[in-house]
Amino acid sequence: MDRLTLLHQTLLEGLAQIAGVRHCSPFPKRRDEVRLPAIFLDLAELEPARDPGTGELALITHWEARVLVSDRQPETVLWSLVQGVMLWLYDHAWPALNVGRANLKQAAPDHFSPEYQGHRIWLVEWTHTLRVGDSVWAGEGIVPDTVILGWNGEAGDQLELTGDDPDV
Repeated sequence: MDRLTLLHQTLLEGLAQIAGVRHCSPFPKRRDEVRLPAIFLDLAELEPARDPGTGELALITHWEARVLVSDRQPETVLWSLVQGVMLWLYDHAWPALNVGRANLKQAAPDHFSPEYQGHRIWLVEWTHTLRVGDSVWAGEGIVPDTVILGWNGEAGDQLELTGDDPDV
């Protein structure tokens, strides 16, 4: 299983463990019966990240979680769940998957889902940076641990610097 799929599965499993959540899944393609409170998870965007210099592709993954409760529930129930989602994301990183802690962007009411009238919905948005592919520094072989820098082709030579050197 690739790292992105593993991260998605890990997020689903973790968010499902938040106290009070009765359903956690990807955003449904059709209107299914869902037990509330529910969390719908979506990967919204993939964006290239800064090259780590390892031969791996670095990606910024943009995630959205919609937290749904019945409009008969007090608003404080929804706030508590949203806070739980944000805290869970903040507290978790997966170094084995090359995934660090979430970069939380925002949490706000989501008024753009008319098919969910009769529900209160908040949208939580965050990013994770993920590296995919194989690192050129992993595996067998010699991994350099010293970098020698030189000027004018004198790398490795012992240079004696004095206060008279104009380039220093």
